[in-house]
Amino acid sequence: MNMSKKENLIVEGIRSWPWYRGFLKDSYSCLNKMSEQPANPFVLGNPVPFGGRGRRHVFAFSEEANKTVLAQPDIFRSGGQVIKGPKNSAHQRLRTGIIAMNGRKHRQHRKLMQPPFAKIAVATYVPTITRLIDQVLDRWDMDKPFDMYVETTKMANWIAAHILFDHDDFDRSTQTCELITKWIDLDVKARKLPVAFDITGTAGARLLRHAEVVEEAMHELINAKRKETEPGKDVLSILVHAAKVEDVRLTDVDLSAHAVILHAAAFVTTATALAWAMYLIAQNPKFAADLNDEIEANITNWPPDAAQVDSLPLLDGLIRESLRLLPPVHHVIRTATKDAELEGVEMRSGDRAVVSAFMTHRDPDIFSDPTKFDPTRWMVKKPGPFQFIPFSAGPRLCLGYQFVMLEMKLVVIRAMQRFKLNLVEGSHIDANVQLTLRPAEGLPMVVSKPDGQFSATQVTGNINDLVKNEQN
Repeated sequence: MNMSKKENLIVEGIRSWPWYRGFLKDSYSCLNKMSEQPANPFVLGNPVPFGGRGRRHVFAFSEEANKTVLAQPDIFRSGGQVIKGPKNSAHQRLRTGIIAMNGRKHRQHRKLMQPPFAKIAVATYVPTITRLIDQVLDRWDMDKPFDMYVETTKMANWIAAHILFDHDDFDRSTQTCELITKWIDLDVKARKLPVAFDITGTAGARLLRHAEVVEEAMHELINAKRKETEPGKDVLSILVHAAKVEDVRLTDVDLSAHAVILHAAAFVTTATALAWAMYLIAQNPKFAADLNDEIEANITNWPPDAAQVDSLPLLDGLIRESLRLLPPVHHVIRTATKDAELEGVEMRSGDRAVVSAFMTHRDPDIFSDPTKFDPTRWMVKKPGPFQFIPFSAGPRLCLGYQFVMLEMKLVVIRAMQRFKLNLVEGSHIDANVQLTLRPAEGLPMVVSKPDGQFSATQVTGNINDLVKNEQN
């Protein structure tokens, strides 16, 4: 397709308004509609009529687009996951953590953070993680409905609080989780409306005030770490006590932003991924039975060692298939720093590229029968690094992906050893994007004593369109 034809496919002016509005309010549905259009990539131009070229947003979901954008971070720069706040505001400072950093500073700070997340280091966390898992599972009541998404959030937060901050107080770690969760939720609300940071009572104003509370809580954590006579092994202690490494100095602004973003990334995305994994186990009884047999045959001690956990092919397939079908990070946005080309579309400095793990993972040319839940596909074919991107790809590949994979596997193993999982009959389950692709109204489940008998339940909602389980 020649460039002139690409240019003719740009949607701009008044015609772009429904698309921009849809992307802000329901990005999952909007990107699906874009994928059905003849334009590929789909380009949204300046929404202001007669306003000139303006900034363009290029939505591209192919493997090649992922490689172009994610493999070139100096050309396509990250802007962070939350909206910009006013200059010198606490919100603006908190959003400048590792995810929003670019260039040399990003590489330097990322290098400081890598040691605790290396595979050899992650393996040493198994005794701690397994102890924390049991502490949360001990709170689950048999045969009483509860929200699995709430429980996986508690689980992921409790584990993240230990590894990142060395928290040993469940209530205190929960408070930290709630502070950060509220900050994220306020950001989601603010971005859906015209942001008015200076008008009392608006979501923008509430976001700014709450960011100040979050920042103060982070300062308290940092000051406590500075008073330690011996540096701890948690990530925040390592960063606080890294006074100077290769001429890199971390300011209080850096430390606060890193603490918030790392903690949010560790528990928000993992909680969502775990919740969807539990859903898929409950709704696929034949697979659940096979997975149960695999765990019983191979995991005889608790805690197991990391090598045992990594040797379970069905479990590995479950985690990867869950991340393929329902990736917590639905899409990412990168800003061009200079003139570039994406899938034949010319981009100028300031234009934005939108790539989506959700959309790429449903490309039938990459994954056959893409909506079907099939963990065994991972035993047959290993996709390329820009075909399966739940943790992004390239130089900015998620620092904690090894940790998250191990954590999810350990949680699933222990949950299946101790319980049988079922959805509450007739539950309405919608997935939508609120920073992560998560259950919109929770995930009602009930657990009972394991008996080796598994069955699915009837549920309603868009989850039935997103995933083809055994029964549908």
